[in-house]
Amino acid sequence: MAMSRLPQKMYLDLMNGLVESQSLVQLQERTESLLVKLFQADHVAFCWMHPDLPTGFDWKASTTGHFLQSYYQWYQDDFVFQWLSQHPNVAWSDTEMLRGQRLHETETYRRSRESHLGLRHVLTVLLAREQRRGSGAVALYSERTRPFSAERRYWLQELVPAFSGAFQNYARISALTSYNQLLEELLRREGAHAIVLDGQRQEFRRTESVTPLLENWFSSPSDRDEGGIPRTWRERMDAAMAGSVLLTPTTHSWQEKRGMSTLEVSFTRLPRIDGRDLWELRLKEIKAIPETWRQKLSPRQLEVAALVVEGLTDKLIAARLGIAEDTAKEYVQSAYRKLKVSGRPELIALALRS
Repeated sequence: MAMSRLPQKMYLDLMNGLVESQSLVQLQERTESLLVKLFQADHVAFCWMHPDLPTGFDWKASTTGHFLQSYYQWYQDDFVFQWLSQHPNVAWSDTEMLRGQRLHETETYRRSRESHLGLRHVLTVLLAREQRRGSGAVALYSERTRPFSAERRYWLQELVPAFSGAFQNYARISALTSYNQLLEELLRREGAHAIVLDGQRQEFRRTESVTPLLENWFSSPSDRDEGGIPRTWRERMDAAMAGSVLLTPTTHSWQEKRGMSTLEVSFTRLPRIDGRDLWELRLKEIKAIPETWRQKLSPRQLEVAALVVEGLTDKLIAARLGIAEDTAKEYVQSAYRKLKVSGRPELIALALRS
């Protein structure tokens, strides 16, 4: 039979609400009352499914929240979920999903009665996208004897692209927020040296300080891969990523030693962002400088003395600190005078004895 078009005024109001919504709460606030009127429903529920948690259902509903708050415990017994998970992006009514089964025999009906609801019918759609980004659902419930009409199912199907777009926008905004929080956390720590990689070994983000640190510790280009990461580390990292099946943070740690300096390395699984597996490679350089030197030298003299102990020449010290070579030489000589040593060999020997 021919289907009538959606009422124009309600349709435009719905579109505005969907386009302007930047969160699940806004989606509910701006469209719930319109959906109740348009579909003659008694209850409306919106669900966002977290891509990193298979049972992570975030429901927003004004009148059925108490019914859905424990949904993660029984969703596998819900005839609605069983059907929708196999038939996404299509609007369905309960009469089609039950396939002859009696409603009062279902776990869904039993749970609704325990919640003191008189739910008799449901019209719903699961909005599933590639890689589960933007996965969401809209459910309309009725306590009336008459089921939702074929016309209203058709209307819901017509709204699927708009609802899908709204959930995708929500996913992108949520991911952007999480991404910014991650970067802020990385950069918040003073002197942070970090690289974030995704599950495909592609670089997601790095702090500026990490590149010169790696180049200093692994000076030969042949020791590093195209991303500047030591090849021996790559083997450890690949093994850690391949062997991880957990969604919770997991850390692998090791050390590199050179002279009196130690480079502490940690490789940690981060929470997913926008459905992407993320890992953080974090470095911390520890320079073992005798405490007596700190009492005798200025901060800059102490810094250049530590670099001399590492084996750097005046030219490399200048490059590391971003100063002129002559300036670096002056700091080195002044450190020698205060520590009463004649040159590099004696300074290194003093550090080893202290």
